[in-house]
Amino acid sequence: MVTDKQLSQMDEQADKIIAGWSFGALAANLLPPPFDMIAVSAVFAKLGRAIGKVYGISLSWNVLVDLSKSIMKAISAVAAAAYVGTSLFKYVPGVNLWVALLIQPPIVGAIAYTVGNAFKKYYRIKITEGRDLSKDEIQNLAQGYLRSKL
Repeated sequence: MVTDKQLSQMDEQADKIIAGWSFGALAANLLPPPFDMIAVSAVFAKLGRAIGKVYGISLSWNVLVDLSKSIMKAISAVAAAAYVGTSLFKYVPGVNLWVALLIQPPIVGAIAYTVGNAFKKYYRIKITEGRDLSKDEIQNLAQGYLRSKL
């Protein structure tokens, strides 16, 4: 059984990991396509593993991929709306560079933050309640985090 103090320490460690990896995703987004998507995807996979280690849970690659797919499915509609909105500015002469440097990276950072917090909540529930979240539960959780950040 995990004590409240231990859980609080785990949460603090997880928050530090999420912050670091969110910055990593933000930086990876500055790479030219298609390297940006490859780098961001790698950041998300490693983020889930790193947070799992904090909570003492090791997920198989298949479970990690399934969780990532559920999270990404949940946030894709919200993220797509934000991305489409900012993408329109790319057609304004002289603005496209600023969109790439100032607008899109924070969106990717918010998405990484969402992914990290969804993993954190999943692991937290797993160790405190001894259950897994359903796909719907993790999708609702991820959508809530992303909406609060965009």
